[in-house]
Amino acid sequence: MLLLVLIYLLFILILLLMVAFLVLLERKVLGLVQIRKGPNIVGVYGIVQTVVDGVKLILKNLMVLINVRKFFFLMAPILSFILSLVNWCFIPTPFILVNSEYGILITLVISSLLVYSTLWAGWGSN
Repeated sequence: MLLLVLIYLLFILILLLMVAFLVLLERKVLGLVQIRKGPNIVGVYGIVQTVVDGVKLILKNLMVLINVRKFFFLMAPILSFILSLVNWCFIPTPFILVNSEYGILITLVISSLLVYSTLWAGWGSN
């Protein structure tokens, strides 16, 4: 069981690295097309730019407006994130986290619940 969890975590790590390199490739191509300084010139082969963007995203200030419904405004992104993570459990991959014969049906149900996070975000912001 522990071996399966480690393999699954390795699989997720590889996916995250692939996404990071695809973002790097996209930025390099756009920097070359637009002839501007970007990841194609700044940093060590452009890898620093993606890391800096991740740090910036983590360190951003949380801004809550005065005239909002705070519960819905704050819970909408949390609900969306949690449902998206739970949805990964049932997606058929080579290393299935949850063995269920209703995996596709549960994925559709969770995906349909993601609409509520969008509704909460809109309703919470007035």
